[in-house]
Amino acid sequence: MEKRMLGRTGLEVSVVGVGTLSISTFFGPVDDNESIKTLHAAIDAGMNFIDTSDAYGMGHSEKIVGKFLKERSDRNQILICTKGGNNMVTRQRDFTPRYIQGCLEASMARLGVDAIDLYLLHNPTVENMTKRDSFDLLENFVREGKIKHWGVSVNTLPECEMAIQSREPSVMQMEYNILTQNPEAVFEKAKAAGVGVISRVPLMRGFLAGRFGEGHEFAEGDIRRRILSAPEVTKFQAKLDHLQQIAEELGKPAAEVAIEFCLSNPNVSTVIPGIRTVEQAKQNAASTQLLPPDVIDRLHRL
Repeated sequence: MEKRMLGRTGLEVSVVGVGTLSISTFFGPVDDNESIKTLHAAIDAGMNFIDTSDAYGMGHSEKIVGKFLKERSDRNQILICTKGGNNMVTRQRDFTPRYIQGCLEASMARLGVDAIDLYLLHNPTVENMTKRDSFDLLENFVREGKIKHWGVSVNTLPECEMAIQSREPSVMQMEYNILTQNPEAVFEKAKAAGVGVISRVPLMRGFLAGRFGEGHEFAEGDIRRRILSAPEVTKFQAKLDHLQQIAEELGKPAAEVAIEFCLSNPNVSTVIPGIRTVEQAKQNAASTQLLPPDVIDRLHRL
């Protein structure tokens, strides 16, 4: 699989990586043994980048990744990114040095690692980043060898701009997909500044893969009941229909086209769709071709 440089980190990441929110229990019950098999399938198919967080199932995803890593003889070739500061259950965020230090140390224990390749502050606001105290802490962790590189996972364009302007985070993670294209201009600025870009939510939690449509009922405990409410699904259904038409013309699944739209942007280093099954891991690994310019233009119009 093609690899790209992740900004100024010097890390070479596969253009498609692994998102682990989907194996955290946030999308409903999961089979941990199946999750580990799925991670193996992803790495065996050429991916080398796994993204997780202490917030994914209150550390559940990190524990699964940690168990998986113990089974790999090529552990030193697999890059691990995790995050801290955002409690997705209470929806409280805390980026004070004391809290982040606790997050980091707990993540290292769950992952079973002596150092984390990439550590991200999980959804800090502009105000959080302006305070800089967490930035200084992460720089100390680099000097201590606990982390190798650090950055931010953000939600808004002003937060992206702040991350770039501060000239300190070396990586930025942001939602980017066919229906959320507005970060494209800021991604160009990021690459020019040496900031690596990770495209998250490329499939809109499975919606752009066509896995569910109008009238779909999510299981109890699946956070998509809130994120992809019936009005939201109805609003985007016509655009999904158009995507599926384009995919049929290309002879590809809609999910493949959605992932390839993101990696066709040269300012994106890696795309991290979530996976729950071995089959999804294999399909994601096959989604590595640049889309033709005319197809990109049609998708831009969505």
